[in-house]
Amino acid sequence: MLSVEEIEASLFLGYELRGLEVKGPGLRTDSHLFAKVTRAALSMANLRDGGHVLIGIDDTNTAAMLPGLNSAELTSWLSYDDVSRKLAEYADPPLRFDLDARTLSSGATVALVQIHEFADIPVLCIKDYPNVLRSGACYVRPRRVPETAEIPSAGEMRDLLDLATEKALRAYVGRAERAGVTLATQGPVVPTPSDRFRQQRGATW
Repeated sequence: MLSVEEIEASLFLGYELRGLEVKGPGLRTDSHLFAKVTRAALSMANLRDGGHVLIGIDDTNTAAMLPGLNSAELTSWLSYDDVSRKLAEYADPPLRFDLDARTLSSGATVALVQIHEFADIPVLCIKDYPNVLRSGACYVRPRRVPETAEIPSAGEMRDLLDLATEKALRAYVGRAERAGVTLATQGPVVPTPSDRFRQQRGATW
């Protein structure tokens, strides 16, 4: 979870970072706001090491660190079970996340959602929301611009596949070790030309 100092340092920049997306204030029951938070969360799940969604700050003027969430809004976002059930309607596989509140030096209180990177396979959107979410889409955080988008290029696709491949390889190694199979840490030793010369000389004499 990001600390208050880390959040404020990012907000002072005046623009979003690859691993942090900012959303304005509102209740969790605001369907349009929740859809935008979900879109950001889906992309963070497909990012190496995951990322954060900050709720309660005007994203057109993040440096002001205002207005924050009122008591009812904050309570609605900190209901883990409710947020989890609603996110599950849009994400497959389900997202892994943590929730917390932070009070900034401006006096604004915000909700912070830490999204963990996917466990096995990339996360897909499985439900439409008009003009925000598309069923079947795979959302990512592109390297060129810190925003949420459907996979825009082969480079982003390669990053996602590399991450999935690494996870599959670690899972395979873990299963092999649990089954009692010892995996070699390096390939066979290839003799150098000097080694081969010494072997031939020894065989000759």
